[in-house]
Amino acid sequence: MEIKAGSKLIKPVLELKNVSVFYPGKQSFFKRQKLNQANDNIDLTLRPGEILAIVGESGCGKSTLGKTIVGLVDDFEGDFMFQGLKYNPLEMRDLRREIQIIFQDSLSSLNPRMKIGTAIIDVIKHHHPNVDVKKRMDELFLKVNLSTNTTEKYPHELSGGQRQRACIARALAVGPKILICDEIVSALDVSVQAKILNLLLKLVKEDHLAILFTAHDLHVVESFAHRVVVMKDGKIVENSTTEDIFTNPQNEYTKALLQSIPEKVNS
Repeated sequence: MEIKAGSKLIKPVLELKNVSVFYPGKQSFFKRQKLNQANDNIDLTLRPGEILAIVGESGCGKSTLGKTIVGLVDDFEGDFMFQGLKYNPLEMRDLRREIQIIFQDSLSSLNPRMKIGTAIIDVIKHHHPNVDVKKRMDELFLKVNLSTNTTEKYPHELSGGQRQRACIARALAVGPKILICDEIVSALDVSVQAKILNLLLKLVKEDHLAILFTAHDLHVVESFAHRVVVMKDGKIVENSTTEDIFTNPQNEYTKALLQSIPEKVNS
């Protein structure tokens, strides 16, 4: 789906060109350590106000790609661009505020000895020292549908859905233009998943955020993503609008993923 403002196509906020990512193989005392390839010549674009879903089976390289974009992987090739300018993911101190990543395991993402409110206040003070902290906190908690008494609780005192909302609030406290959501609903119940996905839709609509969303389940992204990238063995095998992917898939692997959805099997 092309994202347009008036008659003009909105320029990408993030572009990847010919990106390949590698991870260390087995170490040998006598031989140089071999690098294995996790992603192979990836090209993709992400525009403001767009949700781009990257789907594929576990181990296909989708999570590695998201981590590489924010500098959490050391070995890669290719070009990374933010708002048309090249950047090095390993030297992106100035872009930390612009691109935030949220992980699947919300419990390990939060400091177990720090109250939720303190964790978010620290982020606000660090990145926006001149704002009214309490006002900003109230705005964030309202935006992610968390009650204000959550600020006094520790991560283990919250449900999985509440913790994930807290992680989203912490990411939003920076004021990013891009959210990378790495399998953030895969460990949640279906009803909680729906609430998180609706929250992401609201953020896109109200704040014009760009969201890169990784998932292994096509069914999760069917109702809310604008475009879908299908990955297999580190490569993109199909890239199209969500409607085209679900109604007219071209790649055999994509068709197999669709057939794995229970509703498709039973139809």
